[in-house]
Amino acid sequence: MAKRQRNTCKQCYFRQASLCALADGPCPTFRAAKAARLVPPEQARLVARPDLRAHAAA
Repeated sequence: MAKRQRNTCKQCYFRQASLCALADGPCPTFRAAKAARLVPPEQARLVARPDLRAHAAA
């Protein structure tokens, strides 16, 4: 398994756009800057729930 790279302020969209007011490391609002654009955070994959109606009818 590959190790994840640690995020730095230099990689943050807000830092690159001069919108960051903090000076000490990545903050909770860190967003990766890719091609000078704001990248939305990754969301969890949707997983279908089992059909509960079949169990209730039995």
